[in-house]
Amino acid sequence: MESTSNNVSSTATAVARAYYDSADADTFYHTLWGGEDLHIGIYTSPTETIARASRRTVEHMASIASPITPTTRILDIGSGYGGAARYLAKTYGCKVTCLNLSGVENERNGMKIKEQGLGDLVEVVEGSFEAMPLPDHSYDLVWSQDAFLHSGDRAKIVAEIDRVLVTEVGKVVFTDPMAAEGAKAEGLQPIQARLQLESLGTLAFYRTEFEKRGFRDMGFEEHTEQLVASYSKVLKELEGQEEQLKGKISDQYIRNMKVGLDHWINGGKNGQLCWGILHFVR
Repeated sequence: MESTSNNVSSTATAVARAYYDSADADTFYHTLWGGEDLHIGIYTSPTETIARASRRTVEHMASIASPITPTTRILDIGSGYGGAARYLAKTYGCKVTCLNLSGVENERNGMKIKEQGLGDLVEVVEGSFEAMPLPDHSYDLVWSQDAFLHSGDRAKIVAEIDRVLVTEVGKVVFTDPMAAEGAKAEGLQPIQARLQLESLGTLAFYRTEFEKRGFRDMGFEEHTEQLVASYSKVLKELEGQEEQLKGKISDQYIRNMKVGLDHWINGGKNGQLCWGILHFVR
């Protein structure tokens, strides 16, 4: 008989795939985020575009993960439209594997890889974070942005990262919207509802799981205010483009998104949520 953990894990995988493969979600993210990224940005000004702030997150994470060289093999877990992977390949000349659940996003990523002439450096693999169809000890750096929240079994993700990373000096750099220390279940429920999440990870959980597998915690750079800034910007853009989006995205999706974004903004402001960059090294 399948374990409860496996059932939750497979359900979470199916929910995430169905959500991101939907026409509404694809149009929403591709239109508002600019088609390269779909993760939290780092803003220096409220007037900055979502695309610029999103790229700044990628640039900053790359500086944390340095040195990255042409021989560095990178795995991007939950790569979305592949903006980070293509940036890393173009900037450092390194090879990047994009592992992602959504066939719709993967198709867009594949087209952009071809358009940008990166076929020799970037590959796209469709698959689950919890059972990666990838060989052991084949990557030097594991990278992820705001993807692990969709997992029903985050301990399995850490185990899989441990498996696919090289045995010496393997690095992990990732972001994930997390439940803050002391967050209340009743406060998190409406936040999780926007993306049909079973739960959220915590900083303590990730530290425990990685340290259990022999990783050193290189520090957590907290930027919860950027979660608030990012979702506030997305909400503002959505409200500003609502008329143009009519007929392209369903009214119900837009209504639910506005309510959901408001919950995430308030969750960041009132201490229910935590976000930042985690860094672990073997």
